[in-house]
Amino acid sequence: MEPGEYEGLVAKAGTGYSSAVDLLQFMRTHKIHQPELVVLHGGELLSKNSRKLGNEVWTVYEQVFLAACMVGHDEWRDYCLKKLTKQWPNSVRVERLKGIHQESLGDYTEAKNIYTKILTDKPEDCLTRKRMIAMFKQKRKIPEAIEAMNSYLDTFVTDTEVWHELAELYIEAGSLSRAVYCFEEMILTNPRSMYHVLTYAELLYSTGDYELSRKYFCLACYLDGACLRALWGLYAVNMALADKDKRDGNEKLLQMHTFCIERLRLAYKDTGAHGKVAIEMIKDLSSTA
Repeated sequence: MEPGEYEGLVAKAGTGYSSAVDLLQFMRTHKIHQPELVVLHGGELLSKNSRKLGNEVWTVYEQVFLAACMVGHDEWRDYCLKKLTKQWPNSVRVERLKGIHQESLGDYTEAKNIYTKILTDKPEDCLTRKRMIAMFKQKRKIPEAIEAMNSYLDTFVTDTEVWHELAELYIEAGSLSRAVYCFEEMILTNPRSMYHVLTYAELLYSTGDYELSRKYFCLACYLDGACLRALWGLYAVNMALADKDKRDGNEKLLQMHTFCIERLRLAYKDTGAHGKVAIEMIKDLSSTA
């Protein structure tokens, strides 16, 4: 996505048929969630130019339906679902939309019944499983959401998005050791992700596994030597292990601590008053180590 590209499409969307189509396609491709715009321009297309859309009309019906559910536009929600149901009466996709429709009405029991029926007939349907998870999270039924995620991951073990959601729920519940396991799975999928490596290192630090935490903070510094989050993390874990390093007489680890301090000083050099405060804080902390 180029800077200003989306804003330009939004500005032109009301000027004609093709501009509105371009905007809706762009929003689908880049997963941009602005339901008010979808209902506005998608509704205009369906009202005046539905025949021009050809087979794409069904994609627009679904897009407008989902947006209408989000903003509570009952007329477009019910109209689009009616059209889709008539065209695809036996579609699992449309059945899933019926579940979303019940969610928008606040009837979660009926929505769950719909999703359960779909999964009984088609247990491999990952989108319906994710919808069930989203519903549990929306209702703040955290134990049910965690159970549903674990069941999902038994089958779709490489889905890092769900691993991440599960880790967040574990962190929220204070179960850091389980969150650590989730991030281990994510690192296996993408071992060079700075976010995954750093968060994993921080979780290990929080659980008291300083040795392993230091290794992953070192990896983060290797991936990006100017990352302040990584440098401060390495600094903190070095401080936690300072006494042990001295007892063990491990000169290399002591040198690494000195190197980390120098990198932090360099990072804050010539950054104004805030940088000077940070450098002084580093000096004070180092003198007490």
